[in-house]
Amino acid sequence: MAPEKALKKRDYIGIHFKCCNLYGRIYKNAAGNAYVGWCPRCARKVEVKVGKGGEGTDQRIFQAY
Repeated sequence: MAPEKALKKRDYIGIHFKCCNLYGRIYKNAAGNAYVGWCPRCARKVEVKVGKGGEGTDQRIFQAY
């Protein structure tokens, strides 16, 4: 039996997609400078930029219109 590969935890934030009234997660991009994702129903794109050096918020759930 092959050994299981360790799963890498990815940073994410929760999003309420108001366009289709759905909740989902969006994940940090490869550059680490934004969280990017799409509505699972209508594919509307959302991007939340990451602040530098203490800027920003500790909030983990957002609304996208």
